[in-house]
Amino acid sequence: MYEDFLPFVTKPARYIDNEVNAVHKDHGQVKTRICLFFPDAYEVGMSHLGLRILYHILNARNDTVCERVFSPWPDYEARLRAANRPLTSLETNTPLREFDIIGITLQYELSYSNVLSGIELAGIPLRAREREAHDPVVIAGGPCAANPAPLASFIDAFFIGEAEEAVNELPVLHQQYAERRAFLEALSRSPGWYVPAFGNTPVRRRIVADIENAAFPDRPLVPLLRPVHDRVTVEIARGCIRGCRFCQAGIIYRPYRERSAACIKDILEESLRCTGYDELSLASLSSGDHSEIQPLMQELADQYRDSRISLSLPSLRIGTLTPDMIRAVAGVRKTGFTLAPEAGTERLRRVINKPVSDADLMEAARTIFASGWSVLKLYFMIGLPTETDEDLEGIIRLAQELFSAGRRVAKRHVQINITVSTFVPKPHTPFQWFGQAPQEEIKRKQAYLAARLNKKGIAVKPHDPQTSQLEGAFARGDASLGQVLEAALRLGCRFDGWSEEFDYAKWEEAFRTCGIDLAAYACRSFGPDDPLPWDFIRTGITKQFLRAEFERASAAEATPNCREHCAACGLGCPDGGSTNLGKTAAAKSARAQGKRTISTGRERSPGARIRMQFEKSGRMRFLAHLDLMTIIQRSAFRAGLPVAFSQGFNPHPRISFGPALPVGMESTSEFLDMETTRYVDPGEAQQALNASLPDGIIISASRIVPGNAPSLSGSITRYVYEITVPEALAAELPDRIRRFLSQDAVLIEKEGKQKDLRPCIESATVDAEGPGRAITLTLKDRDGVKPRIQDILVRLFSAAPEELHAFGIVRREMLYWDGRAWKSPMHL
Repeated sequence: MYEDFLPFVTKPARYIDNEVNAVHKDHGQVKTRICLFFPDAYEVGMSHLGLRILYHILNARNDTVCERVFSPWPDYEARLRAANRPLTSLETNTPLREFDIIGITLQYELSYSNVLSGIELAGIPLRAREREAHDPVVIAGGPCAANPAPLASFIDAFFIGEAEEAVNELPVLHQQYAERRAFLEALSRSPGWYVPAFGNTPVRRRIVADIENAAFPDRPLVPLLRPVHDRVTVEIARGCIRGCRFCQAGIIYRPYRERSAACIKDILEESLRCTGYDELSLASLSSGDHSEIQPLMQELADQYRDSRISLSLPSLRIGTLTPDMIRAVAGVRKTGFTLAPEAGTERLRRVINKPVSDADLMEAARTIFASGWSVLKLYFMIGLPTETDEDLEGIIRLAQELFSAGRRVAKRHVQINITVSTFVPKPHTPFQWFGQAPQEEIKRKQAYLAARLNKKGIAVKPHDPQTSQLEGAFARGDASLGQVLEAALRLGCRFDGWSEEFDYAKWEEAFRTCGIDLAAYACRSFGPDDPLPWDFIRTGITKQFLRAEFERASAAEATPNCREHCAACGLGCPDGGSTNLGKTAAAKSARAQGKRTISTGRERSPGARIRMQFEKSGRMRFLAHLDLMTIIQRSAFRAGLPVAFSQGFNPHPRISFGPALPVGMESTSEFLDMETTRYVDPGEAQQALNASLPDGIIISASRIVPGNAPSLSGSITRYVYEITVPEALAAELPDRIRRFLSQDAVLIEKEGKQKDLRPCIESATVDAEGPGRAITLTLKDRDGVKPRIQDILVRLFSAAPEELHAFGIVRREMLYWDGRAWKSPMHL
């Protein structure tokens, strides 16, 4: 992180560190330095549970430091390149090339351009064969490592499988084999490791047999910037018993294994205690298949309902969804319920081995609407093998029938939101031999659905077929695509999974430059005996099984789930075909160290309204106001304060703030009001909250205020700023201010309207102790105009808005008028 870049980039909080539960170690006190690189934006990477688990495991070792880095957004990358500075880690700002090992997560094919960009920005030779003894060893793992061929030229070693146990081998082998080639040779001899330099010898996927006792963060990282999935997540099961034929995860995470309900509850309780989240997520490929899911959900719903903590199951399968389960998650917030039929007809669902009946889907939807939800989200795929227009008609019919059913049973307006993605064939699945549907055909089908579902209450959102085509090309690509990736890097391709950054024309040019037809490459089919680029990666699932599933799909025959019948996939599960498959042998001992004590909405003892003054300084000045509000709310929950909640459909913590501080500015005088359900001593609340807040935010004063006291946002109307002026603009500063204040009007244009800020400028004085370089500026709201300090400085110094980063701006006071004098909100 380079602090001088932050005023110029979008979302600077991506780069500032200071997160709760982050680990900072002295590099001089460890033997192995590892940096985990997630090749996407911070808010995506910090949603990834695997990254948090590896970070926890490695930092638990006394001989190892593990830090993180995420792909810098294009504006930050441009500044890195222009200044010729290397990419650095988040925790200690250490250049990546100074680490011993760089570990890259391969979660999504469209992040490959970010992988190459990150290696290059780190100052590490792009191609593995060009690296020397002093360069870090670049390793990669994750679901996309199931076909390492497209990236094989750039990665020193791939890990295939589940890494909780194997990741401990990295520091051990690194310390045992200091020389680069010897270290790679040692990795290649270990199960699960593929080193391209030593050839495509068969590599068997590593499996964690016992996830009940697998490592899991006891103090999860709490991001400063709201991530994509902003909640406590615990993996309740790994693998899947269902065997959907399009699903790569259902293959590469077999066999099916569960965590016990006791272990899950312990992890959740401890995670809530040390993070302050207000949502729990029970994650797996099919949460409803957990053998204890129904009583577990009911226990969690009962335990946390009064604490306003909501429960979500992101992958509930329609066939496992019961009315009791739906009612259990009908907790605090009902924003939308998601179902994934995937296909519009029962025939096509048998083809993909997701044999859900229309009747089951309708019954689930009626229960969802009757339980209080008004928005139902549906996921469908188009371009599936054997799909016809009749299957598209099935999507249309289902959407209309679900909408009608919702209107009959829901208590308010009903909305059906349909996401339509494009089928992408993946390696190691029964559909790996099928070619992807041509882009023109996908566009025709998207238009057909959009035209037929164009009605109020039903919205259709199709995925971009161009990104799906690129994903398809790389998912089943071979080593020849390495040159395409390098060409795309030079053309500026980055963040291809983000619609605002994806540039299909550049990718077409990259493929064309390398003499490869992108469309033909994505749409190619393989024969049953054709060699496949990923054949040497052994998942444990036999090719014979995959081929048999391919043939059953062609005949629209479903395969029973693994608890009903063992289809002999190759893993040889001892409990296959029985209800005991995946169950834990014994419950894990309790891990929780304490219980979270936040307010229940049913308490009737007198509450309090605590007003607090706080400071925001250092890197935290780059935190946006909404993210600041979230951090303080969660810090209050971690501190165990009995925060009150609003009433109604979507309750929120009753914590309100004064006027927002612009990003990039510091303050010694910010304010918040916190309402509690019972009396709390303000000094004790202040002390508890300060112990939970990240560095750069500190509560400096607190007191009880009357419940009917004016709100902070409505009463504060006067602001005092201290501005440190750049040396180049400090000359004749008193004269400049005098001329500025002598103007009759200071006009700015906002939203097509002119506003005069001159009446809002109360005073501007030069600080005598700051040798002419500091001024104090006092502003006040007047005539409905709320002045912004940025607008005043732009006019005062004839500066461009982007030049304001050179000014040091601190908000020293915010005041309210009590009818006789200006006072601090702390002095009611």
